Amino acid sequence: MLNNGLARLSAAFPWLACDVVNEGSGNGSTGVYKFKASAGAHAVVVKDLSRDTSIPTMDSFVRAGFPISMLDEEMVAPRKTFTDQTHSKSAPAFLIQATFIPGGLLLTFLAQHNTMDMTGQAHMIRLFSKACCGAQFTSDELFHGNIERHNIVPLLEDSYIPGPELDRHIVKSSTESPASDQMSSPRPNYVWAYFGFSSRSLAALKSIATESVTAPAYISTDDALTALIWQSVQRARLPRLQPAARSSIARAIDVRSVLKISPLYPGPIQDSAYTTISLETLMSRPLGTIALHLRSALDPASVEFHARAVATFLSRTANKAIFSSTADFDMSRDLILSSWSKVQTSDLDFGLGLGRPKAVRRPRFKALEGLVFLMPKSLEEDVAAAICLREEDMNRLKTDAYFGTYAQYIG
Repeated sequence: MLNNGLARLSAAFPWLACDVVNEGSGNGSTGVYKFKASAGAHAVVVKDLSRDTSIPTMDSFVRAGFPISMLDEEMVAPRKTFTDQTHSKSAPAFLIQATFIPGGLLLTFLAQHNTMDMTGQAHMIRLFSKACCGAQFTSDELFHGNIERHNIVPLLEDSYIPGPELDRHIVKSSTESPASDQMSSPRPNYVWAYFGFSSRSLAALKSIATESVTAPAYISTDDALTALIWQSVQRARLPRLQPAARSSIARAIDVRSVLKISPLYPGPIQDSAYTTISLETLMSRPLGTIALHLRSALDPASVEFHARAVATFLSRTANKAIFSSTADFDMSRDLILSSWSKVQTSDLDFGLGLGRPKAVRRPRFKALEGLVFLMPKSLEEDVAAAICLREEDMNRLKTDAYFGTYAQYIG
């Protein structure tokens, strides 16, 4: 069933069965990534652990809430997020692994990062489920799924000169970068954990945040949840930071709508929205005020200009390694948050007759301080947040009384 679905999907979208190859790198150029036909067969990777007594049962996963500690990518994924093959210039565009465990199935989807963002990946997962169920793809799905990707983002005029909107993205050389106070300190231990937010706690959170928001101003549930996580994480970090220090958060945003690109386009059409304030202000302001700061960074005109400025700069730059969305970030005090809460994957059944997923989670990968992922909403409208912090900060976050009003520690 799964292999038949993947075969139908790959026949309709041939690039999914390709390898992504870097060409032309060297001599000050990072090269170009292209799709190349793969020499190997494109099939679902199957790992049968159903008789392995060391593997938790599906009931155990459900009772535990699917903690990230039980979902290591080495068990459930066909390839690591950060591969050990440092000299490899190619990678599969799209992989699926079916891991059979006692009493259940873990289905993992992995996309090469240059091929699609989370919105695009979720769309392809939906199409895979559609293929598994024997449904036909629409003409719009086929057109936008295979459209030419070159210059999909409308560039700015030739007269455009990069300005302060890109200053924070330029990677400084080692001689320009300020010396870190922690260079001689032992490397902290970083840990991942999931926290669960029920639909009821999310509704209460938005209600509390909205109390300090005056119409016609508006905040979303995501704004309120992001504000809560930012405030709470910084409160956990405060014992080792100065109150006058400034903290930044980068929120990954889907810019398809502002660029008038179809939501059916699977390629990476993602930018970041930035908010920077002092820790003192972050700690002292009401939740709704912080949420409004976050919302103001999503002004459509500003988002459109920034996305086009980034695309224009990169189109003119051979060495794209000089550019980073978080070049000026200090991850000991800043956060990068990607929200997948609006991505719809919890209702898919892939034609297997097993019902809908019990949970949708990102597997555990290399610990990177300051990363936060909001998972797709469950059918009950609950959200799980994966957070990576240094261990002492995580311990404080787990015992934070206000955070615990809304969040349940899963692990």
